[in-house]
Amino acid sequence: MNLFDSTLKGDESVFLDETALDFEYLPHIIKYRENQQKYIAECIKPLFQQRNGKNLLVTGSPGIGKTAATKFVLRELEEKGLDEEIFPIYINCWKKDTAYKIVLEICDKLKYKFTQGKHTSELIKDITKLLNKKPVVLVLDEVDKLQDMQILYLILEDLNKKTLILITNELEFLSNIDNRIRSRLIPEFLEFKPYNFEETYGILKQRVDYGFAKNIFNENALRLISEKTHEKADIRSGIYLLKETGLIAENESSKLILESHALRAIEKLKDIKIESSEKRKNTFLNLIKENSGKTCFELFTLYRQMGGKKSYKTFTRRINILVDKGFATKKEIQVGTGKSSIIEYNLKI
Repeated sequence: MNLFDSTLKGDESVFLDETALDFEYLPHIIKYRENQQKYIAECIKPLFQQRNGKNLLVTGSPGIGKTAATKFVLRELEEKGLDEEIFPIYINCWKKDTAYKIVLEICDKLKYKFTQGKHTSELIKDITKLLNKKPVVLVLDEVDKLQDMQILYLILEDLNKKTLILITNELEFLSNIDNRIRSRLIPEFLEFKPYNFEETYGILKQRVDYGFAKNIFNENALRLISEKTHEKADIRSGIYLLKETGLIAENESSKLILESHALRAIEKLKDIKIESSEKRKNTFLNLIKENSGKTCFELFTLYRQMGGKKSYKTFTRRINILVDKGFATKKEIQVGTGKSSIIEYNLKI
């Protein structure tokens, strides 16, 4: 028997459009985020009257539609030809985490090629001249991943008519940036709340309709996946489960996607870790509580030994938040020719 005898042929695949099951896929309709999309659009509308738009800070936990809703609004601008009046620019700061990378990305979107051998400051002057020819909507997604927030100051100072949209999972982001930036930003706030079960089910059903052949996805299998996704409070988990369930079915040469396939996919989901902001807070607080009196760098070393992935800069920012909120205290000490910080757990909390 040939190893591939039982493989489904191309016209027998359970998938109709596998790209619809990618995290980055943007559906034609973003369900249950109509009010948020309208709010984002309202912040942009003054630009069409040659006035400054409203800056916006978009917050909420991962996987609940922040990026999708914002990208949908930008796509609407382009599809209606309104990008002739406004520059819509989206940048993911997880990938472009320095001022230089961001400026190069803007140059690329503006099709500005004269970048060779130029420093960041030179490029900023060049793109500022171009961007000030018409209003700008600049979206910085995962903005908390920026290594240097100074680029925000330059954008706010140098661009004439703009709406700056900052997307972050960190509810406390604004309190951690320089006062000069905060006073110029003065943003509106838009917090995304997690989807309820029926909304979760509706979003995943939409993906099933886009991604799979008709009438092959068992209703009970979809319910199981929706329940697990709602429990995780992250739509990305559900999209992963849909695709993985389909792959398991195809691997068995099944022309139907069954509950058993969904259960096996759910079992694999345990390898995907999704942290809530509350869990993150408890992780850092417990670290301080169990190692009270150690320096910030010593705590960071322990954190990395525990499998932590954050950079030292992000780690210290988390510690400072806990200090600011009274969960811990920080005392500067002299170490050789430099300084260090002793972090102690606040026993009164």
